[in-house]
Amino acid sequence: MRYLTERLEDIIAGIVTAAIGGFIIAEASTYSLGTLRQMGPGYFPIMIGTCMVVLALIMVATARPGTGPQRIGMDQLRGILFVAAAFLAFAFTVETLGMLVSVFLAVFLSALGNRNTSARQATILAVGTAVVATLIFRVGLGLQIRAY
Repeated sequence: MRYLTERLEDIIAGIVTAAIGGFIIAEASTYSLGTLRQMGPGYFPIMIGTCMVVLALIMVATARPGTGPQRIGMDQLRGILFVAAAFLAFAFTVETLGMLVSVFLAVFLSALGNRNTSARQATILAVGTAVVATLIFRVGLGLQIRAY
């Protein structure tokens, strides 16, 4: 029993990851798998789900004893808040302001979650990511999403 309680965080993370991977496999199995040469719509999701299940097994098998509950310091809190703000900014702006602006905001806010990243570095990273993402998804793949 002590083995389980000392490794509980890793075991729970492995179980959740395996459950999500299993759900993806179950949902994707309703689609045509195809072949390696002519992949069907279910091929890629099944491969991703399988990888998640395998990684979950590795997580559980390599779980090490923890040192006890981790305290959340200001650095961790900053990261949590900025990443949450990035998700919200993307969700609320992607349809109204377009992909370019929403990706910029998401990357900029996420980058600021690290206290070692300056506003200048975050801006450069956000501009580059937004431009590349827009070129790939809007221009290259022809996604039906507003660019700006």
